[in-house]
Amino acid sequence: MTEFNASKRMYSRARCSVPAGVSTNTRARQPHPLYFEQASGAWAIDLDGNRHLDIIMGNGAILLGHSCAEVTDAVQRQLSLGLTCGLESAQMCDAAEGLLRAAQWPDLVRFTNTGTEAVQHALHIARHATGRTRIAKVEGSYHGWSDEVFVSVWIDPARSGTPANIVPQPQFAGQRLDLVSETIVLPFNNLELTAATLDRHGDQIAAVLLEPTLIDVGYIPASRAYLEHLREITGKHGIVLIYDELLTGLNTSVGGIGRETGIAPDLALFGKALANGFPLAAVAGREELMRLTEPGCGPAFVGTFNGHAISIAAAAATLPILASGLVQREMNKRGRRLRTSFESEARRLGVKAKLVTGGSHFHWYFCDNEIVDFRSAVNTDAAAYARFTGTLSASGVLTLPNPLSHHAISLAHDEQVLSEMENAFSDALKAVAKAA
Repeated sequence: MTEFNASKRMYSRARCSVPAGVSTNTRARQPHPLYFEQASGAWAIDLDGNRHLDIIMGNGAILLGHSCAEVTDAVQRQLSLGLTCGLESAQMCDAAEGLLRAAQWPDLVRFTNTGTEAVQHALHIARHATGRTRIAKVEGSYHGWSDEVFVSVWIDPARSGTPANIVPQPQFAGQRLDLVSETIVLPFNNLELTAATLDRHGDQIAAVLLEPTLIDVGYIPASRAYLEHLREITGKHGIVLIYDELLTGLNTSVGGIGRETGIAPDLALFGKALANGFPLAAVAGREELMRLTEPGCGPAFVGTFNGHAISIAAAAATLPILASGLVQREMNKRGRRLRTSFESEARRLGVKAKLVTGGSHFHWYFCDNEIVDFRSAVNTDAAAYARFTGTLSASGVLTLPNPLSHHAISLAHDEQVLSEMENAFSDALKAVAKAA
């Protein structure tokens, strides 16, 4: 049996100074979190020296694998120069030009640190440009933890009204309920009801904030028809359309859904894989909107750590690797392989389950209905998911406990690692079948 004594001791120490002993609640575990000291490729090593197969990969941020040589070398070179924050890095243009070339449709880009910050900047731009205050978002989409967007994400649909009239719900205690109630919540992938809602409130809405793929409730892509219709109706009402592609924009395709489909938004948010795990996010978009963030023109765009030289160096090294699309195509290929083997084994065992994939992202649903939005995703069998991921964890595979979350592989998950994953998935499915 695997020992985690060092992690147990660290938890006893950490919880005396850090609530729950972790820096983010998503890393909390029972009976205690694991603490790590090293990672390389597809693997992470905990304080007890146990080697874990990582299929969380920084929520898809570490697309090239842990300790990618090109990125590590670039960061070490930058560290040797001593420049960190508070001054503009000479490599900023390399990263900016690389991102704009990848995405193709935007004119300008600015860098910040986190996705939550990027969302707030985009909303400030939209409000200033339109003179309106309200925003609309999709049920089940996660855009960070600020009051007005941490709304109707992982909630009970029974408390949330009908898809035609979704009642906005705060996610956690401490949110300003007046801001929550001002947020308009849209039904994902439902053209008719989304259009009706936007027509009803269009003259009040500054921005529609959209994840083109719902990624924090598994993996649920928008239909092309939904994107086209949303682009048309936001244009009709003068609403700023914002794509939140922080997790998917460089992961599922080279420049995100705006480039892939030709259905470009007004603003888009990129992050995660942008710097292969180093903290960096970006707001990109049309020039007339982005110029509003210049001094004296409108919303502030400030932050001591914006354009941090270390993260910029990581991005400048990462973007050329991603630019050709070879990484994304390889990730899609590996995802299809995992899906085929998983679903074949599930059918053989009589387990109602499916694996959805896109780029390096993937997730399991334990149900047999079609997954098209949040309300269809909540039908997943939480007990089956818990048994499946519990079996994986016991075999040394790092997973997330929330049945509506998502997982990811990387370029470092090679043929041997994929075979190990397939075997682990098979054993975990057998555990689910045995419990049924």
